[in-house]
Amino acid sequence: MLLTFGANNFFSFNEGFDISLELGVKCPNTISKGRQVSNLLCVKGANASGKTNVLKTLSFLQFFCCNSFAMKPENEIQIASFFMNEKPTSVFCNFKVNNIAYHYEVELTPKEIIFEKLSRKSIRLSPVFERRGNKLIYCSKEFGELKNVKQRSNASLISTANQYEVKAMSSIYNFFASIITNVSSFGKFDFSSDYRNTSKYYKENPEIFAEAVSIIKTFDLGITNVEINAATNEDGSEYYFPTFNHETKVQRKWLVFHNESLGTQTLYRTLPYFIYALNAGGILVMDEFDTDYHPHMLQLLISYFDSEANNKKNAQLVFSTHNTEILDYMGKYRTVLVNKDSSESYAYRLDEIPGDIIRNDRPISPVYNSGRIGGVPRI
Repeated sequence: MLLTFGANNFFSFNEGFDISLELGVKCPNTISKGRQVSNLLCVKGANASGKTNVLKTLSFLQFFCCNSFAMKPENEIQIASFFMNEKPTSVFCNFKVNNIAYHYEVELTPKEIIFEKLSRKSIRLSPVFERRGNKLIYCSKEFGELKNVKQRSNASLISTANQYEVKAMSSIYNFFASIITNVSSFGKFDFSSDYRNTSKYYKENPEIFAEAVSIIKTFDLGITNVEINAATNEDGSEYYFPTFNHETKVQRKWLVFHNESLGTQTLYRTLPYFIYALNAGGILVMDEFDTDYHPHMLQLLISYFDSEANNKKNAQLVFSTHNTEILDYMGKYRTVLVNKDSSESYAYRLDEIPGDIIRNDRPISPVYNSGRIGGVPRI
C-alpha cells in the first residue's frame, strides 16, 4: 500500500513536493472509515499547474523499478529536471508490503543513476540495499543474491534483480508492478483507443466483463445489458465487438459501440483497469480520466475504492480532475492542490492550510471557487 511519494527537481517542480495518503488522528471517521491510509487521493489545480507531473512520479517509479532493465544500455532514462537544469532529480516513496514499511529513493539524471536505496522499518529504518553509481555499497543478508547482480547505469536494481530472478526482491518488484497508470513521461495517454482490444479482453475474462456490465447498468445509461459478439476480418481472423441492449418502445433494442455516447464508450474501455485494480489490490493512477463523464458518474466510480464491500484488497486510486464538485466528497484530507508561481509548481494537501478556512462540516467547493485556497486559473 502506498503511504507517501514525492520528488525534487522533477519536471515543473523545482523545490519538490511530498504527498501523503496517511490520514492522521484528526481525520473524521466518516472519511477514514477506521483506515490509517486513504484509498483515494484527488489532485486538483488549474491547467498547466503541474497536476500531471505529480502523477508522473508514480508512473516513473512503475517503469523504472519494473521495466528499466529492458532498455538498451545506451538509452537515456526518461526523466526531466526543472527546465532541464543539470542538477540530479530525486524521486521517493514510502509503502507497505505484507505489513512491513519500506522507503525507496533514487537520485539520477537522464544519463545515469547516482544513488539508489531501499530501506525497511521494524523498530527503526534500516537499509536493505544501497548503491552509488554501479557499485553496491551495502546489502542486507536476506538480499545477499544482489551481490551477484551486474548493475547498469540506466537500470534500477529492483528491475535488474527481477531479471536475475532474485526471489527476495519479488514482493518489492510486485508492489511497483501493481501501479497501473494512463500517464507516461510524455503525459496522459489513452489506455485503449481500440474498443476491439477491450472487447477481446472482456471475452477472455468473463468475470471482469460481468462486473463491468453490472457497473455500466448502475450508471442508469438506459442500458439493460452488454453482449460481446464475434466477427471475421477479410483475412479470416476473428475480432470481437460489443452491442448495448436498451429498454425502448421500438423494435430495435440494441446499439453498436459507435452509436453510444462518448461517456459510455470511455466507460466501456476504462472499466477493465478499475476492476483489475480493485480485484488485485493495485494502485490505479489516472490523469483526467473523467472528461467524458457527468460529475455524478465520477463520484460513483471512485466510491468503489471507498467501499469495504467493493475494495476488499485495499486498492488505491490517485487521480487528477477539473471536476470541482468532487472536492466536497473527497474532503481536505484526501485532496491535493497544485499551483504554479513563476513557472514553478508546488503542491499541498488541503489539511495543511492553517486556520479554519476549510472545515470538516462545510463544503470545500465554494471556498475553492472563490480562489482563496489556490488551484484555480488566473484569468
